[in-house]
Amino acid sequence: MDWQSVTQFIPPEQLVWLSLTLLVYILALWIFKNFSHNPLFHPIVVGAILIAGILAGSGTPLQDYQRFVNPISWMLGPATVALAIPLYRQIRVIYAAGSQGLLVIIIGGCIAPLLAVGWISLFDFSDPVKLSVLTKSITTPLAVDTTAIIGGLPELAAGVVVVTGILGVMFSQIIFKLTGCDDPRAKGLALGTVSHAIGTARAHQIDAKAGAFSTMALCVNGILTAIFLPLFFWLFA
Repeated sequence: MDWQSVTQFIPPEQLVWLSLTLLVYILALWIFKNFSHNPLFHPIVVGAILIAGILAGSGTPLQDYQRFVNPISWMLGPATVALAIPLYRQIRVIYAAGSQGLLVIIIGGCIAPLLAVGWISLFDFSDPVKLSVLTKSITTPLAVDTTAIIGGLPELAAGVVVVTGILGVMFSQIIFKLTGCDDPRAKGLALGTVSHAIGTARAHQIDAKAGAFSTMALCVNGILTAIFLPLFFWLFA
């Protein structure tokens, strides 16, 4: 397939932004590794800053950029489904955790959004803004749809999800040290429950067991939130 054939399927401008985004991510990964995986230099943080700078310098509206890189955004769904592979490989260990692991996920999944709403309620924000933070700890596709159902702002919810994941990864290392947590199962459950897919990516860097437990927490918390949050608002709101 030659260059002209490619441009028949992908507009040149979109191809440029897709290539540029991938190059920025590769550069962000290189920076992250060369700074000894310091959370402050997480690829998503560095990549977002670099892309924001490029957009500002080129005068490209954010809406246009989102449209150009939509194929990358679409891949978030299949990537999340692919997390089932490490989950399956560690299924015996996860099964051994039983109801205790599930209880941790449920408690964490309830406390995280309630703390966020409690904090944001101290300020004069509108109800849609407050509702948009309730889905902060589930993966973006579920958060966007769930927020729309309960009357929040899907665009804001997507941004809150990303920020939550980044902050969760950045502070998790400090929290684990302060609490003396060395159990990869506990680390995985915490990262997956609070920081969804971004936290799960970090958990896989710790080890396979942490990654598997984080994947379980990501899936369980996401599914339960997407089901019971709209149901709660339907019954009581």
